[in-house]
Amino acid sequence: MQAKTATGRSQDNVAQAPERNGIDKGAEGERQLNDWFSRHLLPYVAICQAPGSFAPLFRGAVKRPDFLMLVEGVGLLAIDAKNKKCSHGFTLELETELKKAVAFERLFRLPLWYAFSDCDAGMDGWYRISALKAVEVGMTRTATDSKLAFLAIELKHFEHIRIPADLAKLYTHRAGRYERLRDLGG
Repeated sequence: MQAKTATGRSQDNVAQAPERNGIDKGAEGERQLNDWFSRHLLPYVAICQAPGSFAPLFRGAVKRPDFLMLVEGVGLLAIDAKNKKCSHGFTLELETELKKAVAFERLFRLPLWYAFSDCDAGMDGWYRISALKAVEVGMTRTATDSKLAFLAIELKHFEHIRIPADLAKLYTHRAGRYERLRDLGG
């Protein structure tokens, strides 16, 4: 039996095969953020993640955000929910994640923010960082198994959002230096 998540992905009610765990974990993060937006009566749109619902442009080089959120006085922000454990910070893949996020920002002129759940720590909140700031402050590392480059980002660079009033932190959140943006090309 399958149930649809808030973002349109199917979620089996039976145990998942190991290769699907990453997808299910991501869908769970999207569901948690959707619930958080709803509980706090925030204006947002959950974007259907079904592959056929996007133009071919999104299938390779451009990030597909999970949500669009309206922040009064600021405008729309694209949000990508992440459901990862925190170990003094978080990681984001460089090629498969961050370069695509910057391409999204460039094409759509909408800032893209990552929202990492802190629900494992027993709190109802999110650690947020803009894609551009992640590029600026992240330390480049290489995965030992896949040899893929990723950025390790210390927790001090994130804004911790627990209640809607905390969203004001996003307005003052700025990338420190722009030299590393050139490295992404485009």
